[in-house]
Amino acid sequence: MQDHTLADLAVLDVPADTSHLSRTAELAGRIADESGLTSRTARLAVYLYHRFRVPGTRDHPAASTRAAALDLLTRSGVPEELHQELLTVVGPGTPSAGAPYGAAVLDAERLDAMGAAGLQRALTGAGSPWHPDEPADGSSPRPTPPELYEALVRSERELLTEAARRLAADRMDLVHRFAADYRTEAELGRLPGVPGRSPAAVPGVSWDLKAGFLRAVAHAPGTGPLVRIGYRGTVWLTFDDQDRLLGIDLRDAPPALVAILPNAQQHRFYWHSTARGSGMAWWADHGSNHVWITTAPGPAHHRVVATADIEVGTRADRPVVLHLHVRNGR
Repeated sequence: MQDHTLADLAVLDVPADTSHLSRTAELAGRIADESGLTSRTARLAVYLYHRFRVPGTRDHPAASTRAAALDLLTRSGVPEELHQELLTVVGPGTPSAGAPYGAAVLDAERLDAMGAAGLQRALTGAGSPWHPDEPADGSSPRPTPPELYEALVRSERELLTEAARRLAADRMDLVHRFAADYRTEAELGRLPGVPGRSPAAVPGVSWDLKAGFLRAVAHAPGTGPLVRIGYRGTVWLTFDDQDRLLGIDLRDAPPALVAILPNAQQHRFYWHSTARGSGMAWWADHGSNHVWITTAPGPAHHRVVATADIEVGTRADRPVVLHLHVRNGR
């Protein structure tokens, strides 16, 4: 199937990135395995998708016909009982969650873009065009880092399978860090007096307002292997009048996290007046699964309530690092 797909693309004079094809096929196979599908069929679906659906092939006169797809499957020796399932990948409309193998292929495409090789592919212009108007020389426009970041965040939200969402967590952590570092370093070149609002610094906490990415490191790191507890939930971020982060509340935290924290009862107004000195302190109400983290002392002024992707890294039953990406807030 791979050989025939590459041969057909060569006849159509469509460039084929064999590394991207291999990575995407592997990812589609992993998604299929975790979704109760057949990984081999998912990998076949990737090649069929690239032969008929990617930019450069779908506008070709013979590119999107059912007969051409059947011919490719037959020439490649794909068993006839798989044809109907695979043809959903090249059928009319965009593959959806209702077409399991089509969903696996689309999610694999998005996941590859989130990885290190995918980022390099996009930033060098080797991927699909980012704008409707391609340059006169036929090359693909290169996205700026902020443009690429926003596109990948949208892609993560559009993932169709739960397996892909799990696989995306680590990849998007890399993307969020890259975006936060890029914006921090880009701000260094801003002229004095140019307006720009950003939260005041708190020891051990980095908070990128534009990217919505927060990283908080415990004052006393633990020892032993790092265990990650990740989930999506509601977070409260409490600030003082100087936009200094005073505290982080994790609502409905996982029992695995609550169990390793000292039990305490949160103040009924949920203001972070209990912080003392610098560094982070973690607490949990074991009855309500409410976790709160104090990062700095001071009177609260305002709060952000948001849905976030949250990951807590623990060592020897002690939290040592918190990562969260705010998806929406008020």
